[in-house]
Amino acid sequence: MKKSKTKLCDLPDVLLSSIIEKLETQSNALRLRASCRKFQPLIPPLLNTLLERQSLNIPLPFASSSSSDNNHFHYSLIESKVFAIRPRSQDASESATTCWFIKVQQSNSGQVRLMDPLSRFGFENASEKLKLPKCLKMLDYEVKELAQDYELEVVDKDENKVDETFFLIEKVVVSEDLEIMAMHDSGKVSVWRKGDINWTSIRLDLGNNCMENSFEDIIYYKKKFYVTNRRGVTLYVDCKTLTVMFAATPDPLRGLSDGLNYLVKSDKHLYLLVKCWIRMYLFRDNKPYLKLHPTRFQLLKLDEEKNMWVDFDLISENRVFFVGEGCCFSVGIGVGEFTGTLKRNCVYFSDSAFANSDDAYPGWTSAVFDFDDYEVWRFSKFPSHSRIFWPPPAWIKLQD
Repeated sequence: MKKSKTKLCDLPDVLLSSIIEKLETQSNALRLRASCRKFQPLIPPLLNTLLERQSLNIPLPFASSSSSDNNHFHYSLIESKVFAIRPRSQDASESATTCWFIKVQQSNSGQVRLMDPLSRFGFENASEKLKLPKCLKMLDYEVKELAQDYELEVVDKDENKVDETFFLIEKVVVSEDLEIMAMHDSGKVSVWRKGDINWTSIRLDLGNNCMENSFEDIIYYKKKFYVTNRRGVTLYVDCKTLTVMFAATPDPLRGLSDGLNYLVKSDKHLYLLVKCWIRMYLFRDNKPYLKLHPTRFQLLKLDEEKNMWVDFDLISENRVFFVGEGCCFSVGIGVGEFTGTLKRNCVYFSDSAFANSDDAYPGWTSAVFDFDDYEVWRFSKFPSHSRIFWPPPAWIKLQD
């Protein structure tokens, strides 16, 4: 008996709605919406989460130094996404680059700009010089969303951006229900939920009425906020109740290297990456200054049963880690997935110590650390690594 094939467009609306609900990213939903007219009424141009984000009125944490009336200003939540872009056709068969990483930011006003994947440096004023596309038609390519990066932007009551620093925000993470955790002012951490009048400060209880409020990184993982300090002591925060619980500490027999801590997640695990460095004393204008030069990374995995950061077999993980300004993420290398594009057991990271020149371009401050040989290499010396960021592959269309 010959089996008949059913086209996706011919499926009942109830089944289509169920499929749409399981789409993991807004990008996938919009691509599905564009593939068939029948899908357009079922998938709005802007998903509900984006519309909710635009309507948030996030209070400032405290009055600014130059304004006595803080009610005139609030925060607007801005989202950026890191994409891996591949060609759809065989036109790129002769190209050395089969995948291109880029960060795309869309403001609440609809303005879009291209950014460095591992930093918050934008290239909207240099797209012609760098031969970056002025317009990226995502439907022309195979697109995989890798990570999200959030920023809080100060705006007035008319949603106009205000060029004024109310406090230094180092990182922002957001839950599905738009609860927000921000790390600010040299490691302080605060949480805001819809309806809250003020932000709630998160602190580590050290006992004897002593509280610590200095942390090094934050992340949203398995519907909880996680925070870690310089010693690797890690807490998780319930997004709804703001209950603070102990999550992990480094194995006392293994210890933790001296460096800067980063939290990175995969689908199944949470990792702690420690960027270690050497202190170099250099001279500029006959005056000495200290420069921290990254030399290696230490990688640990969270054992949720033992509440401990532990060593593990990195080879079995088959992953690549990315450490950037604002967001960290990891990518699994499966059969055909990023094979030949990314080198496994590596950390791609951004650090000003590796700034290549005065001309900025995607990846210009990036380097790679290889766990196999324990070496750090500047991106520009290894095109096989750097070409995922720069230059744009020949198959990227440069629309006018």
